[in-house]
Amino acid sequence: MANFFKKRRENAEAGGKAPKASFRFLPGILVAVILIFLLVNSIVIIPSGYTGVVTTFGQVQERPLPNGFNWKIPFIQNVLQVNNKQQDIYIDGQIWSEAADQTVVYIEGVTVTYQISPDRSAWIYANVSNYTENLVSPTLVSSALKVAAKSLATEDVTNRGLIEPAAQETLQQALDEKYGADTVRVITVVISNMDFEERYNQAIEDRQLAIMEQERQAIENSTNLARAEAQAEAARIEAEGKAEAETILAQAKADANRILSASLTEQTQMQDIIEAWNGVLPNALVTGEEGNLFPMFSIPLTPDDSGAGSPAASDSSAADSSTDSSAGSLAADADESQ
Repeated sequence: MANFFKKRRENAEAGGKAPKASFRFLPGILVAVILIFLLVNSIVIIPSGYTGVVTTFGQVQERPLPNGFNWKIPFIQNVLQVNNKQQDIYIDGQIWSEAADQTVVYIEGVTVTYQISPDRSAWIYANVSNYTENLVSPTLVSSALKVAAKSLATEDVTNRGLIEPAAQETLQQALDEKYGADTVRVITVVISNMDFEERYNQAIEDRQLAIMEQERQAIENSTNLARAEAQAEAARIEAEGKAEAETILAQAKADANRILSASLTEQTQMQDIIEAWNGVLPNALVTGEEGNLFPMFSIPLTPDDSGAGSPAASDSSAADSSTDSSAGSLAADADESQ
């Protein structure tokens, strides 16, 4: 084309006319250019992870275009791409809520990963205003987190293994109710930080300190009790040992006395009497069970009973002399009989 117009300009400058044969190719060339332009505007290539939403004079078609090579009517239809890959929405700041027993907690740093169903891409484009920002809104996520927190007890509400699945389930239900089932799929809900109100944390700390003190006191009491029981057991064992020792000693003494009593005979008794005799002759003799004679000693009651300087004493001494003589003869007979 450029060469064609260049030659015509050169011919015009030279005062000549353009050859008529050159105009024969101009319509064909124009048709080819238009066809190429229409062909280019009729081809749509949808990349992987996206679907194409077709609008005809602004009217959204229900059937989306799959990824790959597609056709459209040029100048009449327009194709917009909807992202069907996994997408993240991050909510910064604190979300305050309560546990089941009204214990105040806060949640911060929440990341929600979601995915738009390819079959519902056209519906979302037609019905959700600015769907890239408003489809999974921070308000909807905050509401789901609050509901999930209220379903858990205080001891479980900060457990991410429990609160995150509960928040995911609650958010999925909310999205299904708002957009319909299988429109938006919640993949994960991740919470970076969650904690109780400061006053509750202080109360927990005080309670833990009280429990630690109680446990320490219980251990100390148990130690003291064990020590007292050990001392009592030692005292009991010592007392039993002493009692047993005394019993053994008493039994030994009893056995010794029994053996000693069994070894005593009349002869040993007589020997003991003779060894204990002070040289004073007996006043009388008595007969034992077997006919043996034993002397009977006269034990004075008072020192004056010896009879010195008394008239009765002289009579008594006379009688004693006669008695002594008879007793002496009896004792002699007794010795001979032995």
